[in-house]
Amino acid sequence: MLSSPNPYHYPSHLEGLTRIERLFVFKDHPGCFEVCCETQPNRSYTVKDDSGNKVFSVTEDGDCCSRQYAERSFVMNVTDNLNREVIRLVHPFVCTSCSSHELEVQSPPGTPIGYVRQNWHVFLPKFTVENERGEPEFRIKGPSVFWTCCTDVNFELVTLNAAAVERSFGRIINPFGWTGPNPGANFVLEFPSSLQVKMKATVLGACILIHNMYYENQQ
Repeated sequence: MLSSPNPYHYPSHLEGLTRIERLFVFKDHPGCFEVCCETQPNRSYTVKDDSGNKVFSVTEDGDCCSRQYAERSFVMNVTDNLNREVIRLVHPFVCTSCSSHELEVQSPPGTPIGYVRQNWHVFLPKFTVENERGEPEFRIKGPSVFWTCCTDVNFELVTLNAAAVERSFGRIINPFGWTGPNPGANFVLEFPSSLQVKMKATVLGACILIHNMYYENQQ
């Protein structure tokens, strides 16, 4: 399940993720026009590695009408430094009162490599990460209260049979006062280098989904 990546089976243009153990996600600030006109801008992010080098740019592909809805569907185009779209994130519209969120991760665009599905819970943010066949690989478990100031907020990556946070093998961190590399990052993604490349890309998708579900309206 958490096996080493096979160099002959990961999607093209994602080879740079094979040895990556940590990614830093920065939410880009909206332009002056969107702020002045009070319109919802297309969301965008910059993803960097430990050395501060840009790995990906993530840009929402949407029109002005669809951007007026907080719970809108979205498509995110993930491009590399050569401006090639190497990953696509597809999130359908949901009614939060009756449906759970889900995200399809494609690489190359049009070819699913993973899914993130919300496990509805009254208090806890919970998700299941699935492979391209829709088979569960691991889960993401968030804290019961995470709007606490002055502390990091951790969404733990746990195996399917792990109930305890102590058995987590990675994290999606919303940091407070991050003192490591890339200060100012909105999220820090940590996972073992041996995690399959497809699942690393899916964890990045999970981070974008978590930001849009729990943090976008706060900002």
